[in-house]
Parts: sequence; structure tokens; C-alpha cells
Amino acid sequence: MKTPLKILMMLHMPWNRNLGGSRVQIELADELIKMGHQVEKFAFEDAFPHFKGTAWETITRPAFATKANKFVQNYGHHFDIIDAHQGNLTLPKEKLKFKGLWVSRSVGLHELYYQFERSTVRHFSPSRLKVRLWNQLLRWRNYREVINCRKSFQYCDLINLPNATELDYLQDFAEKTVVFPFGLSQQRREALKAAIQPVSLRLSHPKVAFIGTWGYRKGSHDWGKIIREIRAEIPSVQFVFLGTGLSEEKVLQDLEMSPVSWLNVIPQYDSELLPKLLSDCTVGAFPSYLEGFGFAVLEKLAAGLPTVAYNVAGPKDILASLEKTSLVPVGDWQQFSQKIISIVQGDRGNYQELQEQGLELMEQFAWEKIAQDMLYLYQCRLEAMG
Repeated sequence: MKTPLKILMMLHMPWNRNLGGSRVQIELADELIKMGHQVEKFAFEDAFPHFKGTAWETITRPAFATKANKFVQNYGHHFDIIDAHQGNLTLPKEKLKFKGLWVSRSVGLHELYYQFERSTVRHFSPSRLKVRLWNQLLRWRNYREVINCRKSFQYCDLINLPNATELDYLQDFAEKTVVFPFGLSQQRREALKAAIQPVSLRLSHPKVAFIGTWGYRKGSHDWGKIIREIRAEIPSVQFVFLGTGLSEEKVLQDLEMSPVSWLNVIPQYDSELLPKLLSDCTVGAFPSYLEGFGFAVLEKLAAGLPTVAYNVAGPKDILASLEKTSLVPVGDWQQFSQKIISIVQGDRGNYQELQEQGLELMEQFAWEKIAQDMLYLYQCRLEAMG
């Protein structure tokens, strides 16, 4: 092995494995450390150690980039590589006083998310003035982050993207953009696979699983129609929504439903419990309108769940080889529902084939291989810089 590298992971989110945005760098850090490299982090809690989460603090606190720029100016010389989220660093390298490799990372291109949020405002504007004003303030902060992201892309040495759609979108920076998918660790893959229950049991007690925060971007406004369509043909089907971030009461309110025994909403869960939570499910559902990649799709496949998703960046990168059985046009909730129905009502052999295809596909998304390929590229770029 070459001389061990000193790598700084930088992100404007809490260093928490249960958060999808943070999880990417946390799990990459795990793999890099196994390879013998030294990894440190500068995350939200390091920049704002006394932050209590009040609305006033959320609006008035400085931009994370202000703290991050200062940190690198003071301590960046200790590191060979800085792997920072998009928009975290916003100054030219000479002002940062950093001579190593600066990678700007997307786990979902902020500019695309901002455009999506703006487009949904016209359709789903809250009725309460206070909520509308709060959302306007948040949009102002988000627009500031769009500007910061553009600065980081301009000044960094390399841009690391999770899907091909973002690569096409950032054509202005094509000479320094690369695509690396996300993955699951060997331990995670094995834990999910070990919890798989027999096919006969899964098909005899059908259950549809969704993993994701509850909101329009993740398909919340389609779920009521999807549920009614599926239950009209399979009255015994159950649903479980994992990691919604909202209470069952609020989810049911959006669905215009009363509490029922066949729908279970779990707002938060510890990541280690996911294999057990998915073990008795039959099919995965992911009607998301916009993704960076989609850990939820990977985890369902690793849990042996044939999974149906909207054909958007991220899920389509994962499920390209299973397009006929797994992908539908974005927003086509009827076709989405029918694909789930066909999987649940299909014969055991067909289900087992879909399950095996998903498990085989997972071998392409092993963190240990992705981290190795990524680091090789980082080292080549670093050496080329002299």
C-alpha cells in the first residue's frame, strides 16, 4: 500500500449514520480506515456545538461554509484530501491555504432539489400565513446554498456525483466531474440477507415496504391512490412506512385515512433494526420524484425484496438492468401499483427469480469496491497535482 493518506470528511449535517446524507461519508470513512488511511471529520456539530435547533437559530445562524472555510484555513494543511459536501467550501484554494486535493461531493445536487421545491410551491402552498413565511425564509437560505454550491464546483479540483443525470446537468464542469454510486458495507449486506424469510411466507402474507421521509418529493401525494389501487385487488395486503420523520397521525391525515391495522407507520428507527423490519415484507415501493441515489432501494434489494420505483435519477441507475419489472414513468401511480400487484400475485418461481436478480445486482454496490476505486482516482489526481 502507498503511504497512508490523511483525509478530512466535511459535511453540513450531523455526523449520524441514520441520516442518508451523512451516511455516505461515514460509511466511506469506515472503508478508508480499514484500508489504513486516517480519516477525520468536520460536521455540523463541530461548526455549531451549542446549536439547540430553535427556529430563530435556524434562520439567523451563519452559513456552514463560513465556519468550514475558517477551519480549513487553520487546519487544512494537516490533510492530503478534503472530501466536502457541495457548497461547504466557497473560497479559492489559495485563500483556503490548502494545497491538497479538494473534492466537492453531491449526495443529491442541491440546485435540482431547489428547483423541485420551487415547482411544488405552486401546487402545494400551505394555507397558513405563518407557514408560508417560514417556508419563504427557508427557500431564501436554500438559494444561498445554490450559490455556494456553484462556488465550490468552480474552485474545487474534483466533483464527485452519485448519478449520470447530475453529470449531464453539470456539463460546464465536465472536465472535473466523476460518478461513483453509493453502496452497502459487507456487514450490512449480510445482515439484510440473513433476515430474509422464506418466499412462501412472504407471498402468503403480502406486505409492501416504503423507506423514506414523508413529503411530496418522496411521493406522499401518490400514496393514497397507490394504497387504494393495490387493496382493491389484494384486500389482505399490509403496508409499512419506515423513517417517515412524521407521526402516524400526520401521515394518515395526508392519506385521508383513519387508523387501520394493516398500515404501520414508524417515524424513526435505528439503522441496525432495518433487517428485522424488512424481513417479513414482500415487495419494496419507492415512488420518489427526485433522488441523489436512493439508499432505500439498495437496502430493499439486499433484503431480498423485488422493488418498484419511479424512473428517476438514482433508482434508475440502480435498477437499469431490471427496468421492465422495476421502473415506471415518474408520477404514473397506476402502473406503479399494477407492477406491485403483479409481483405479489405472481407465482413463487417468478418471485424467487426477481429476488435473486436483486441480490445479484447488489454485488455492484459494495462499499469496499466503490471506496477502493474512488480512492485510486483521488490518489491519481493528487499525484498529478505534484
